[in-house]
Amino acid sequence: MSYFDDELEKDLSNSNITFEKLKPEVHDSFVSSINKKFPFSGSKIAWNSLPNSMNYVKKEADQAFIDISKKITALNAPEIVFIGDSLTDNAYKISTANLECTLAIFADIPQHTYFFSESLSFIGCISSEGEIDFSESSS
Repeated sequence: MSYFDDELEKDLSNSNITFEKLKPEVHDSFVSSINKKFPFSGSKIAWNSLPNSMNYVKKEADQAFIDISKKITALNAPEIVFIGDSLTDNAYKISTANLECTLAIFADIPQHTYFFSESLSFIGCISSEGEIDFSESSS
């Protein structure tokens, strides 16, 4: 487990956010499924080719987290999975309760953090460059 996983787990616990660490094979399966299901442009998801795509910059983070939380609530997703691309080793399944706070905690990690429903009906990303994207899947 990395330093960032240790700090992340402390922050989640201190914020009373319940989480489950997923097994490495589940993490790998999600990464493979994302690569198959979503269109990419280079190393990033091609957000503009997905339906109802929402895009924000870092200075709009508070509003982004409010909007994304409302959208996920409307989609009736009880839990979402978070996977980082470099600094965190684990995948985490987290309740959508306190989602704005959870997104803000993950935004403090300087990596690309993807969050999505287990069915991949939606996906979002908080990038290390300060971009925040969210979209429903196209099928």
